Amino acid sequence: MNIPRRRFAIAAVLLALSADLAAAQDPLRTVTEDDLKTVKARVETFFQSLTNPDLGPERAFPELIGNSPLKERTDEIKKLTEQAAALDLRYGDYSGHDFASSKAVGADLVFLRYLYKGERFPVVFCFTFYRAGPIGGIERQWSLIGLRFDSRIEALEK
Repeated sequence: MNIPRRRFAIAAVLLALSADLAAAQDPLRTVTEDDLKTVKARVETFFQSLTNPDLGPERAFPELIGNSPLKERTDEIKKLTEQAAALDLRYGDYSGHDFASSKAVGADLVFLRYLYKGERFPVVFCFTFYRAGPIGGIERQWSLIGLRFDSRIEALEK
């Protein structure tokens, strides 16, 4: 009878110690609502430019990419721009877009999915944003590191 009480006492002490250790650690960094608002605002600006006849994909992609590592991939950007210019021809006139989902991995990686609504068929846009960890306590800016779009709407089920 004495052994179960000892186990209980030991378990209680270990639990108390682990709670103290957890409280003493810095809280884990996570993607905040403000972080999501920031990257979503960039995507909204992208769609506004993309669907504006006076701006179009030639302006939308460079604005979205900015100084990200993707700016070096000029051939890929050119191909994306050409494909985006043909969206209306392939899928029908643009009628709007909807936010579909977001997924954060750790504190510095965010995946966003949007549904681009064409008159005849929708297109799924997938954006990947990354930021390196803070330096000297200063948060870094979000950078677009991945962008693709296609008509695989089943990807929205995941």
